[in-house]
Amino acid sequence: MASAGFLLLTLAVLNSIGSSQGYAFVEIHCKTQNIGQYEQESRLDCVIHYSERDVVDVEDPEIMVVIWRKEGVEEPVLKYNHGKLTSLPGYSFAEPSWNNKNVNVSLLIHKTAVKDEGVYTCYVFTNSGFNKNQTRLSVTAKYGVPTIQPQPQDIDLNTDGSLTCKSTGYPKGRLSWFDKDDNALLEQPEVEVLKTENGLFLLSSTLKIQGGSAFSQYTCKVFNARGDEEVEKSFNSAGSSQSEAFVKIHCKTQNIGQYEQESRLDCVIHYLEEVEDPEILVVIWSREGVEEPILKYENGKLTSLPGYLFAEPSWNNKNVNVSLLIHKTAVKDEGVYTCYVFTDSGYNINHTRLNVTGEL
Repeated sequence: MASAGFLLLTLAVLNSIGSSQGYAFVEIHCKTQNIGQYEQESRLDCVIHYSERDVVDVEDPEIMVVIWRKEGVEEPVLKYNHGKLTSLPGYSFAEPSWNNKNVNVSLLIHKTAVKDEGVYTCYVFTNSGFNKNQTRLSVTAKYGVPTIQPQPQDIDLNTDGSLTCKSTGYPKGRLSWFDKDDNALLEQPEVEVLKTENGLFLLSSTLKIQGGSAFSQYTCKVFNARGDEEVEKSFNSAGSSQSEAFVKIHCKTQNIGQYEQESRLDCVIHYLEEVEDPEILVVIWSREGVEEPILKYENGKLTSLPGYLFAEPSWNNKNVNVSLLIHKTAVKDEGVYTCYVFTDSGYNINHTRLNVTGEL
């Protein structure tokens, strides 16, 4: 419903131009439907057309008022009123140097959000008549490459477990699981849909896997609201030949550490085929005889026992150097270490040994 201030402004302008003229001389041509990309600029095109309508030619037409309103928003998103221009943050005329002789009254939304979706009305009052028209903005956000979280982390072909696939976009799409031969699984798990703070949809699907009947590879595909596939992500089960085919860990077999000095266990990931933008999901360092991992990186979270960390100070999940650093080597640090690596294109493990020397 229009505000009282807007109604008063309308009456005042109509009175000044003569309501009998009304729609006779002014038309607004607007594009009916507009598609806006999330976080990009969106333009709602509207252009004024002056027409004779079998009366007299309009001489020197001048725009007195332009008002853009969005359905559900009480105040105008943009208002030009006799030389004064005001707007809500993020809205402006699409024409940078717009003036009251410019018939292009298109609206520009600078950083499109989901909340910008809806019906807009453009009101134009000139010195020869007035009119209004509506246009609609639909917002889309391309779904991101999904993440697949295995549970347990070292799930293999003989272990019961699950894979959780997640992706975010707009409007609401769906997730589907496929086997290694790109056949859709007969029993598709339910897709959980959550709305994020910024209005996007977070799709989540958890696939239960039964040990002994698992495939070596599962693919989660994301389909948009139109039913078109946008992106996909594959997960290779541990124990499958394909999983290890893409990832190798090259470690130095024997390492000598000096007592009470730093020791470094060198291990570097090698991708055997060209993988586009590979990402490390999990790195685990364990030592024989120690129950819990001495270092664990899991989906952005790094934990370690005191005195252990990555040898690379600014390590991140794109860094193939997963070497381990022991700060102050003790005799108890001697032994066999295992490095487990899980990436978005496969997994592998390797072993290395540390021998400690020096004056005790």
